[in-house]
Amino acid sequence: MMNKLLLIVVIVINMFIPAQSICDGNPHKWGRLRRCDEYDADCPDLFRNCTTCEGIGGMVSGDKLNEFTPIKCTSIGTAVEMKAKGIVPKPPIFPKQFVNSGFHEIQIFVKRDPLCLIQIPAAISNGSHCYKRQEGVFNYDIDNIALRIDYLRSKTPLPLTNMTEHFHHIDNNVHPEITKYGIDPIPICPCINVGVGPVSNDWAHDALYVGRETLDVEFIGMGELMVDHFVKGPHHVWKSIDTGEIVRLWQPYNGLEVFDPRKWEYKVTEDLRKLDVVCELGAKACINPSH
Repeated sequence: MMNKLLLIVVIVINMFIPAQSICDGNPHKWGRLRRCDEYDADCPDLFRNCTTCEGIGGMVSGDKLNEFTPIKCTSIGTAVEMKAKGIVPKPPIFPKQFVNSGFHEIQIFVKRDPLCLIQIPAAISNGSHCYKRQEGVFNYDIDNIALRIDYLRSKTPLPLTNMTEHFHHIDNNVHPEITKYGIDPIPICPCINVGVGPVSNDWAHDALYVGRETLDVEFIGMGELMVDHFVKGPHHVWKSIDTGEIVRLWQPYNGLEVFDPRKWEYKVTEDLRKLDVVCELGAKACINPSH
């Protein structure tokens, strides 16, 4: 029974895990558009002098070079050029409480089974990867140490099927609540102790400013947006110069995340710590993946 549970558990904590540059040799030989980490003297020269419109990512469906289409990007000015104009943007910070109902992502994770059901993040880019398209509502309340993502559409490896899911992260536990897999309802909600709470709203406070760009941001159909580009380790972050909010995140072997700038709300009206009955039952016996 435990193995069956783990096959459909979806762990998406990889989305915002801060990390330094990973010296893994870039085994898939991804080019500088797809991967250009913050420079580290111990890493390959591939990551030296990364600049605007590099490390930008885009639409991906596989590890091969022909399975990647970079986002359309135009450089407005590098960090040095913007500073010469007196422009030094503040690092990207999430509000302590917000809802974004236009959340889109492509989750990238190491392939551990033929159907890509075991979705566990990895800290290196080695191995074959799975690519999973998802979209829904992102609910965040760091003061109450709670995050919930309501996936209204989540692609499955089975033909013509969709999985409805609510991903809860409360304190150090995650509760992936799967309410519908394919066409048959299979309510399930295990509890996994991951040893860390939801991502801090200021996790990118020390990110390095890369420069200013215009991006034709995926999924939202708004055309070119002017954004400021930051990098921290392998994580790239873009914030709108109009709103100051984060618009886009990219990590080449963890995922692409987009927050529709028209769909921000700054008040959470629900108790994000509240779990449905099936999750409350699961929480009585949390799984510790390290044991």
